[in-house]
Amino acid sequence: MSTPNVAGSELELDFNPIIKEKNLSGEYVIIHWQGRPKGDREWGIYSSHNDSYRSFLGGKINWSSVELFQLNDKTTNTLPSAVLIVPESKVTCIDGKAIVGEVLLSDVG
Repeated sequence: MSTPNVAGSELELDFNPIIKEKNLSGEYVIIHWQGRPKGDREWGIYSSHNDSYRSFLGGKINWSSVELFQLNDKTTNTLPSAVLIVPESKVTCIDGKAIVGEVLLSDVG
């Protein structure tokens, strides 16, 4: 993955080590912070529902439906290694924002 026309923005992502370690199945979302490119960093969201990946500048999180997870940093060679895991049904995307949990009227206005 890379940002078009931005040198040094290449980012090799592999969610499989996290999926395997957590034994994830069904419909879920994995959220992580993109470390590159500097000056253009965003949040990345992988959806198992349709095996898709999107980037967002911001969002809101209701922490009750989020699990924090980090692979062992001493033995992990893949990115991302630390993520938020959320049931697919708890994520809504509106106007370029990802909203995890309850969507409020202030989120869409």
